[in-house]
Amino acid sequence: MWKETSAGRHISTKLNSDQRGTSMVTVLVSFALLLLCLTSFYRVQKMTESMVMNSKDMIRNNSSLMKAFYLGETTSTTIVSGEVLIFEGEDGGFAMTATLHRAQKEGLNGSIYYFEEE
Repeated sequence: MWKETSAGRHISTKLNSDQRGTSMVTVLVSFALLLLCLTSFYRVQKMTESMVMNSKDMIRNNSSLMKAFYLGETTSTTIVSGEVLIFEGEDGGFAMTATLHRAQKEGLNGSIYYFEEE
């Protein structure tokens, strides 16, 4: 049904009764999808934050362990003594007789492995 206005324009006054409530369903579905996306984003954000904090703790621990090693504050244990170590690469290699040690410090996680030539 068409209705003529005073300005001479035609306006459709026909309402389609089949589409009542469609906008409400659309809003509810959109809101549900938004909540799903936000929940996923929140989980990813928390996981990323946890991984960053763990890596910072590991870096701090490794720095403390290296500092303790170079200041002589670690305890060393001999792992292998008098063995031949062979180093090879594309341009050649070499061998040497050495002792393998492990340095650790109480209260810090991790170990430093080093060798001494005999």
